[in-house]
Amino acid sequence: MHDLTGTMSAPTADTCAAFTDLAEEAHIEFRAADAHGPTVGDHNSHNDLLTDPSGREIGTIVGNGWKVYRRPDGHVISYYQEEITLDAGTIRTSGWMDSTAVWSGAWQSLHAVGIGGDLLGMVGVRQIRQVRARELFTANIVLCSAPARG
Repeated sequence: MHDLTGTMSAPTADTCAAFTDLAEEAHIEFRAADAHGPTVGDHNSHNDLLTDPSGREIGTIVGNGWKVYRRPDGHVISYYQEEITLDAGTIRTSGWMDSTAVWSGAWQSLHAVGIGGDLLGMVGVRQIRQVRARELFTANIVLCSAPARG
């Protein structure tokens, strides 16, 4: 086993980008079996608008989601992929989330990668919490650069 102490460092504040406490106005096209909650086989596409806490429009999200599995406890698990466009750059998200938890108002997260602009190469997370079913979410996006190695 190799001791890596001293070869790793935390990113500094100037290598991270945080967009927090955003309002996400959802424009969702659902192909759903049940209008009252997630059901395996549902598919959606969405074109959402992001605004900052002052109400200023800061970006858009275009994405898709598929409800693909019902766990033994009844929770429906979905796969999502999205492209987020902000003035600072473009972000791609993807991953699994518990849609039943989303419906209960719990936070869920997707992996996020900067694919353009000032965010290129940064990695992090996109978090959402449903406020009004299929209409409004609270969102956070935090991306950081990998520390340079010399």
